[in-house]
Amino acid sequence: MRNFFIWGVCLLLLAGPAPAQGPGGVADKVKAAQERAARDYIKHGLIQATENRHESAATSFRKAIDLDPGNAEAYSLLGSTLAKLGKDREAEEALRKAVTLKPDYAEGWHYLGIFLEERGRKAEAEEAYAKARRGRR
Repeated sequence: MRNFFIWGVCLLLLAGPAPAQGPGGVADKVKAAQERAARDYIKHGLIQATENRHESAATSFRKAIDLDPGNAEAYSLLGSTLAKLGKDREAEEALRKAVTLKPDYAEGWHYLGIFLEERGRKAEAEEAYAKARRGRR
């Protein structure tokens, strides 16, 4: 019985990954599950941030990004959290990544503006605020 199981696993490995099956296929289901898990990590990170557990919050936001690398909100929240930890270079990178992923992301531009203003970069902050006013949530 054990040998049968081992041979079955070997055959599955040799066959390779299952092909995507159009709308509603395996690949779509996996992506949807990853996006749901990413949203859960974002929620968890927000709770941690409200409890001033910023290192843990940053970890949660990074996990969300690992699962959904195109999630602008996760990058924005990571950047804001890293700024609170004094990790300015990483914070700015994350905040800029958020608005690169979603150029009309008003909240992302707003938080980038706050970050820049707090660091005395008034002209850049004003530009970010202007983009926030033109953007969408």
